[in-house]
Amino acid sequence: MSLSDQPFGIVNVHKPLHCTSHDVVARLRKCYNLKKVGHAGTLDPLAEGVLPVCVGQATRLIEYLPSDKRYRAHITFGAVTTTWDAEADPLHPVDASHLTREAVETLLKAFVGTIEQTVPPHAAVHVNGKKLYELTRQGKTVDLPVRQATLYAVTLIDWLDGTTPTPTAVVEVHCASGTYIRSLAWALGQQAGTGAYLSGLVRTAHGAFCLEEAVKLDELTQHPNPTQFLCDPTTYLPFETLVLTPQQAQKLRHGQKLLEQELANQPLKRKQHYVLQSGTEHPELVGIGVAEANARLKPLKILAY
Repeated sequence: MSLSDQPFGIVNVHKPLHCTSHDVVARLRKCYNLKKVGHAGTLDPLAEGVLPVCVGQATRLIEYLPSDKRYRAHITFGAVTTTWDAEADPLHPVDASHLTREAVETLLKAFVGTIEQTVPPHAAVHVNGKKLYELTRQGKTVDLPVRQATLYAVTLIDWLDGTTPTPTAVVEVHCASGTYIRSLAWALGQQAGTGAYLSGLVRTAHGAFCLEEAVKLDELTQHPNPTQFLCDPTTYLPFETLVLTPQQAQKLRHGQKLLEQELANQPLKRKQHYVLQSGTEHPELVGIGVAEANARLKPLKILAY
C-alpha cells in the first residue's frame, strides 16, 4: 500500500463536534509527520461523523473518490436562527405543536430529486470576491446565491416531542456533493409555515466510508502506530483496474500513451477511467488513466515514487 517510505492511504476519521475539517487535517499532519494531508469533503464544526482524509500521495486522488453522502439530521420546528443551524440562538418562536409526522413526511417528498437551494448565510462560497460568511458577520446585506442540489432520498425516521411547541424531525438524507443540509432545514420550515433550523447533524457515510468503521480523532492521534488506520485508496476508487508491466508503467510515468494492443487481454472501454497498477504479486498503484476514443490509454494522474 505504501508508495514510498512516507505514509500513504486514506483514513476514515470520525470528526468530533466543535472541530473544523481543517483542524482534523492539522492534527493528522502532526500525527503522520507529513504536510501532504487533505480531506475529501468539508464537514461543519457543528456536525460530526465521517470525514475521509487522504495522506501522502493519496491526496492526488481526492477528485476521483465518490462524493455522495448520507446524513442523519435533526430539524427543529417553531423557530429560526440567523445561521440556519444551532450556532445561533433560536429567534421568532411560534407554536409548532400542530405539526404531525405525516404532514412533515408529505412535505419532505418535494425535496427529492434535483432542486434549487438557497445557500446558507454562513456558507463559505464566494460572493463578490469574499466568503459569504465573512460578509454576513460584517452585517452586510447580501443576496443569497441559489445552487442546484441533488437529493436521492429524504426519509423521516423519527418524530420527537411531537406535542411540544418545538417538535424535531430526525431525517436521513442521501445526497450528492454540494447539498446544504442547513438549507434543507430552513426550506422545510418555510414550507411548514413554522420556521425550522438544523439542530444536529451526523454524516453517516461518504461514498463507501461509513460511520461504523470510522476511527475517533483522539484514538487515531494518540495511537502508537497510526499507519494501521490507513486504507488502500484503490478499494474506494470507482474504476476498473488495469494491470501493467513495469515497462508499461514506466511509459505512463513519462507521459506516454499505451496502445490497446499493448494491454494483452485487457480491452479498453472508450472514455472510461481506470486504476493503473503495476505488477500482480505485490501490485503498486501507478495512478489514474483514461481510455481515449482512438484506443489509447492516456495517463491522467500519475503518482510520484
